[in-house]
Amino acid sequence: MNPRVAVITSGYLPVPNVLGGAVEALDMMMVRENEKTPNFEFTVFSSWVPGVDEVIRDGAFQHTDFRFIKTPMLVKAADRCIYWAAKYILRKKKLMSYRYIAQRLWYIRKVAKALSKDDASGKTPFDKVMIENHATLFMTMQKYGNAERYADKVYYHLHNEVTNDFGCKHEIAQVKKVLGVSNYIVDTLDKFLREHGEGGLKPEQKAVWRNGVDTSRFGSEEADKKAQVFRKKYGIGENDVVFLFSGRLTPEKGAEELLRAFSEVAEEISNAKLVVAGAFFFNSNIVSPFEQKLRDLASNPGVKDRIIFTGFVDYDDMPAIYAMSDVCVLPSIWDDPAPLAVIESLVSGKPLITTCSGGIPEYADNQSAIILERDDRLVDQLAEAMIELAQDSGKRAAMGAHAVTLRSELNKEMYMSQLSGLMR
Repeated sequence: MNPRVAVITSGYLPVPNVLGGAVEALDMMMVRENEKTPNFEFTVFSSWVPGVDEVIRDGAFQHTDFRFIKTPMLVKAADRCIYWAAKYILRKKKLMSYRYIAQRLWYIRKVAKALSKDDASGKTPFDKVMIENHATLFMTMQKYGNAERYADKVYYHLHNEVTNDFGCKHEIAQVKKVLGVSNYIVDTLDKFLREHGEGGLKPEQKAVWRNGVDTSRFGSEEADKKAQVFRKKYGIGENDVVFLFSGRLTPEKGAEELLRAFSEVAEEISNAKLVVAGAFFFNSNIVSPFEQKLRDLASNPGVKDRIIFTGFVDYDDMPAIYAMSDVCVLPSIWDDPAPLAVIESLVSGKPLITTCSGGIPEYADNQSAIILERDDRLVDQLAEAMIELAQDSGKRAAMGAHAVTLRSELNKEMYMSQLSGLMR
């Protein structure tokens, strides 16, 4: 019999008209692949929002039970009061931290209760528990004796650096295995635990579960065909060299440094265009102050009409956005654990310019990417790398061809195969 695994997500599953982040998108890829070759019987816990029930329509999932937890109106009202107090009385700066406190605690309590209920034979309802990313979810282990019930059965799927354990550092330190998206992110947790009074992670607790994407879409013939439509839409000529930045428009992603570098080289590579695909807000073209700063930089003489802002792009269109580009430039200036944009660029067969940040070098290598140091010369280095690749089509082709070879390591089948090995 396949092991019964409870998957505790940190947000909303990415279904039509519902916001879901990268972690939840990977959850859905996981359960869909498990339907093809069942290795687990999943129970996925997620918050409920209108439309989320479409996930389980038509009995598409035979090996996954979705349990959507609804939030009472009274709990939502409590959150509005907390947020109001944080904004107007306490004058807190990081307001997003105060928007869903009551709802998160309600969700944790309901999940913890479900984990504690033994089945008809008196056995624990799950053989294993996978906690997705957010440290607050370990509060489920602090309730109803769950820490003892699931001792040596908890796996931590970690995507981001832990900076606050929310009183759960002991439960985190006791996990069966940390499934980090990169060695870098596993090491940050080990360091955090040591600095906060725990003994750190034992070697057998450390594991890497590398991210993957759907290579039937990225780098596909369909994406190539659709790319021609997008090139026409954005006024990109047949002989133009297209540099692509994709991702949320936030300072740590390096978009400002990229725009400054492109401004420096625009005259030297006159057939180059820069496409900035993304926005600050999901499913919205509201312009944030940082994005406005980028648009102001793009309005300077010499680059005007050569820097194209697409605004928010539906994820279904992203394979074509990559396909219409010649070079992807993702100059992250923070320790990015394992950005999906890097993986999507590589499996799309595109040469990459990126930085030696976080877990990025664990996915991109020197044959598929120009990997730059994050230092005071980053803008100049970006400019030099763009000139080099714009003027050398042979090198672009060689780097792209090597990137294509990584598809077999970064696809959804390998993603699921890794999990089967790590959890069995």
